[in-house]
Amino acid sequence: MFVSKSEQLMFQPFTALIDSLAPKFNEKKEKHLPCANQLNLFISATNLNNKPLQFIRQDESLPFKNLGYEQRIYLHGLIATRDHNWHDFFNALAWLSFPKIKTTLNAIHYKEQSQQKSSLRSVRRDLLTLFDECGVIIQADDYIHQLIKEHRWHELFITHKTSWGNGDIEVTTFGHAMYEKYMFPYIGMTAKALLLPKINDACDDFISSKVVIDELLVNKGELFPLPVLGIPGWYKNQDEKFYANQKYFRS
Repeated sequence: MFVSKSEQLMFQPFTALIDSLAPKFNEKKEKHLPCANQLNLFISATNLNNKPLQFIRQDESLPFKNLGYEQRIYLHGLIATRDHNWHDFFNALAWLSFPKIKTTLNAIHYKEQSQQKSSLRSVRRDLLTLFDECGVIIQADDYIHQLIKEHRWHELFITHKTSWGNGDIEVTTFGHAMYEKYMFPYIGMTAKALLLPKINDACDDFISSKVVIDELLVNKGELFPLPVLGIPGWYKNQDEKFYANQKYFRS
């Protein structure tokens, strides 16, 4: 399935789902991606409006055309999904892997849309969208968090190289747009890091419970830029010259 170690690391925690849903994933051809009906075999969650969730093909026959994407999900449980589309495929995997976070974000989007007086997104909705598209979750202690906040990349990626992935620093990509970028990684690729204490496998429960009571993802100062290709093992040729590139690893 995954042709390199870096891909195995970058696409966690989706690897098992990809094996089931897109066995020819390594060919990187959109025609091999599952359609909405195939995705529905793997979903069993309900949203915060008590509506069973299901993927529905986004085409001319899409029901409730008067409703926006988030409204359609909250009111009817319908997640519009384009066939053979990398972005929507990874979004579907996020719904399957993090149903509590996704349903919580959707409920807040719906609430904020219902209250807004213009077509402009609220600050909260902008933040939630940024996390939904580009967010990565970093579980580590306060010292590691500080290295990220202060852009001390040499210490983070080189001095603490052996801390990544062994329980000291755990990284989980949440944003589905990042997975699409991982298909064809490029220098400059940067995610938005949400810094959390070590919560192990409970991030879906932990994040959703904090977001719904407005204790997490309330202001943009909670997300920090992270040059993800610097994560040990995530990119080829991680030598001194690579990490010396200050256009990517900005001070």
